[in-house]
Amino acid sequence: MIHRLITRMIILGILWLGLSVLKWESLSSQLLWQALIFTAIVLLGCLMEQILHYQGDPYILPVVQAIMALGLVFVVRINPNVALHQFWWANIGQALFYAVLWAMHDYRKLGRFRYLWGLLAVVLLLVTLMFGSEEGGATSSFKFLGIGIQPEEFVKLALLLFMATYLEENEELLRVGTVQWGRFSLPDWRTLGPFIIIVAFVLGILAAQKSLGTALVFYMLFVLMLYVVTERALYLGISLPIFLLTGTMAYMLFRHVRVRVEVWMNPWLDPTGGGYQIAQSLFAISGGKILGTGLGNGIGASTVPVAISDFVFSVIAEELGFAGAMAVLVLFLIVVMRAFAVSLKAKDRFGQILAAGIGILLGTETLIILAGVTKLLPLTGIPLPWVSYGGSSLIVHFILLGVLLNISNATAVATHSLKNKGREYAT
Repeated sequence: MIHRLITRMIILGILWLGLSVLKWESLSSQLLWQALIFTAIVLLGCLMEQILHYQGDPYILPVVQAIMALGLVFVVRINPNVALHQFWWANIGQALFYAVLWAMHDYRKLGRFRYLWGLLAVVLLLVTLMFGSEEGGATSSFKFLGIGIQPEEFVKLALLLFMATYLEENEELLRVGTVQWGRFSLPDWRTLGPFIIIVAFVLGILAAQKSLGTALVFYMLFVLMLYVVTERALYLGISLPIFLLTGTMAYMLFRHVRVRVEVWMNPWLDPTGGGYQIAQSLFAISGGKILGTGLGNGIGASTVPVAISDFVFSVIAEELGFAGAMAVLVLFLIVVMRAFAVSLKAKDRFGQILAAGIGILLGTETLIILAGVTKLLPLTGIPLPWVSYGGSSLIVHFILLGVLLNISNATAVATHSLKNKGREYAT
């Protein structure tokens, strides 16, 4: 209990120290109240872990809360006027996380719905395509009761559950194959058909929405989960030419894709026009040097377009420097590695695949968005988990976190129970 409490106090220290550096007397009273609610939820959650005897991974939640605290500080830094909404979503997200962690008694029941998860993903994307509004060249959101919702974020959850159920059911056939194609053995259409149909619908609708950043995340999720479960490099080999072909088609069909690729290749051809965003991001990152300009002292928060969501990492790198940027990367790396550790320890195959899928998704999202803001990849416009501004992203990633730690806790409880039974038999 003492160790947990000390960890949470350090995390809350990050939040309140950051707000004090930003001069909290100039912040609204509503925002400070939300910060106090955030503090109360963190401390009550720590108490609940002790009372309800949480035995799962002890590192993932504190690391995510540290990322969350840092993200809240920088959202306040960039735009205090909308930071209140981010605190709301952060507090709701934490409440949902604990609800999933403690109320879901058997995560394996999620696997009973099988292809309904895939159908749900397709329906959510179709609703967005038909009724959504265009932002940044992509139709990715719509308003419900005055609240902006990005269904793509909820599709991540549905697709993860679909992939976990599908791969658990068809693992052996996907691994061995039943149809011979030259030197290679592949699954038959009955096995591979539902997977191909769902993938084609999801990626096709995303292409119609021009939401190609999300399409890239989902494509990598499909391929990497398939490879992790089957351990067949053949699937990676097949996915590469498909990726190159579809990428070439997107480049030829969509003007905004051509613009992003051209800007990525050389933003300095038009640094005040199309290349302005990435140019300002690179200026901000390079201006941070080793230790940064100091919280609140950078210029990237006001010069980098969409800094509060797509380019929040650029502001972090400028004001906390290379050291702070690497610290953020290490925190994400810890979460991804611990997710794989949860996968390896899980007692059932569904839990193993689902935990691994959550780790793959978090790692893929982080890699793609950070590569985009540092010009290693074309810009994609996807949010950095738990850091970027956006309610839908926060809610979904907290639900995923709840599922992950539910698997971890169930595994630890089962292991402890087996050890106790072994001791009873020995005596």
